[in-house]
Amino acid sequence: MVAKHNGINMIEVKKRNRSSIINLIYRSGGMSRKEIANKLNLTPAAITLITTDLISEGILIESFMEQNNNRKGRKEIILEINNSKFAAIGIYISVHKFQILCMDLDQNIIFEDTVFTADCHRKSSAILDKLYHILNNHLIHYDVTRTRTVLGVGVSVKGIVDSREGISINSYHLWEDNVNVVAYLQEKLKLPVILTNNICSLAHGESFFTHVENPDNMLFIKYGPGVGAARVSYQDNLSLHGFNAIQIGHFISDPNGMICECGNQGCLETIVGYDAITRNAADLLSDSLTPSLFAATDGNPDNIRMQLIVKAYEDGDKAIGDILNRAAYYLSIAIKNAMCLFDPKSVVLYGELFENSNFRKSLHLQLSKYSGFEKVTFSHFNLQLETLGPASTIINYFFENGGNMDKIN
Repeated sequence: MVAKHNGINMIEVKKRNRSSIINLIYRSGGMSRKEIANKLNLTPAAITLITTDLISEGILIESFMEQNNNRKGRKEIILEINNSKFAAIGIYISVHKFQILCMDLDQNIIFEDTVFTADCHRKSSAILDKLYHILNNHLIHYDVTRTRTVLGVGVSVKGIVDSREGISINSYHLWEDNVNVVAYLQEKLKLPVILTNNICSLAHGESFFTHVENPDNMLFIKYGPGVGAARVSYQDNLSLHGFNAIQIGHFISDPNGMICECGNQGCLETIVGYDAITRNAADLLSDSLTPSLFAATDGNPDNIRMQLIVKAYEDGDKAIGDILNRAAYYLSIAIKNAMCLFDPKSVVLYGELFENSNFRKSLHLQLSKYSGFEKVTFSHFNLQLETLGPASTIINYFFENGGNMDKIN
């Protein structure tokens, strides 16, 4: 993690050492100068010099801890991140709404909001303008910019994203192609902005908030309403540019299956996607085959919703059980194929259906047939990362740059 001094600009060395110290303290929750020096293999003098600067800048604070030894009353000085001084903003923009969260570095929520966008559907300028005005009003109402240092805004959208340029290239019907999200919001907010693909953002949040130092070759899979994945390859730090989106939902699962919206035939999403599950449930809806779902929908297939399907699954509707168990079967095959393709050290699953114990058991049963299934775990932050994820990209950028927020793009 610590940069070598030979052949490297000393300013860059200092930035990397600052970054190493900040990241180490954040992951540990607090460390003494001696512990930091030992962990990073830096001299005590170098640690003292750097941490003195970080304290004077308000990034670090000192606290005291009683030492467990025979010297009565002796206290050890512990360095901690000044979490309450800073705020980060996370935004998730989906087809029908956007979600906003502002928090400090302890994940204490300052404000959050969900805003529906039916009045500006698929119009990027209208959506971003509405987003700016609502966010700016919240920042003023909660007095955030006066009471804290706002590190910036992380934004996530689905589809193909160029994070380095800040452009949403293809959002799959969220809005037009090639929308320069970062340029618009940075100009309006006068804050740093980072744009990421939504699955990469979730994966980054999972790694960052579980304090993974080097998330070596992790595969993160989100299920619902479609299926998406992101892979992180080994990096010296948790740079957002180390996360790559994978179109696992468009793995061919049934060559003779239905035509997918992508134009191919038999993609995984045509079998396990929520639309496919809802369609299959509608085909079987009857008082005899699906009694719980039939009662909940008044026998009207137009009333079928995923939450009602899950409820019928829990109530024991056999036909619904067959549909969801079939989804678990095909999803397990896709997970195993992805594991063979990418050889990850760990696989993390994220999504609504993983909250259901019956579905988890069904998926586990299918995965247990294959070698390496013990690598698969469920997210530590299931259903919490839509806004936490993009907020984590901003915090991480701050840490990665040694406690500086230079212009990102």
